[in-house]
Amino acid sequence: MIKFKKTLKELKIVGQMLKVGLQKELIAQKHNATGRLSRGLNYKVKGNVLNVMSSVSYWKAVNNPKFAKSPNFREVLKWVQAKGLPVSSAEAIFKKLRGFYGQPYVYWTEGNNLRRTNFAGYVANKFSKEVANKLAPSIGADVASMIREKIKNNTKAKVS
Repeated sequence: MIKFKKTLKELKIVGQMLKVGLQKELIAQKHNATGRLSRGLNYKVKGNVLNVMSSVSYWKAVNNPKFAKSPNFREVLKWVQAKGLPVSSAEAIFKKLRGFYGQPYVYWTEGNNLRRTNFAGYVANKFSKEVANKLAPSIGADVASMIREKIKNNTKAKVS
């Protein structure tokens, strides 16, 4: 079996780098009302694959609001309280999310000029060159090591 020892080590470093990048982007996009999504981000290296995931089920809706099926009033109320908004605003925000208002309803204006979607895609694009630069040397070293091992084994077979 082929082992990519150096690559696996670098994948773990890249996983941590992406996790921190995602957490910082959530803060920059003002998606850290409770911090639960940020704390739920993690990564796992299995085989030669790096997976960055979240234990929080609503991460897809935060990443792309069109993914959300239908708002939950209790969750809207929790969000309003976490943002320090008046509790009375929860109903209006909930109605807006459900599409009851024809005109755009803006209550929380602080986030209106921020990037508010695709935090995962933004981080992936932002770090793509850095990930490539981190992984390329370790992949090259692992491939060179495998070639040396193969040549060594072929030479031993011919001598025997």
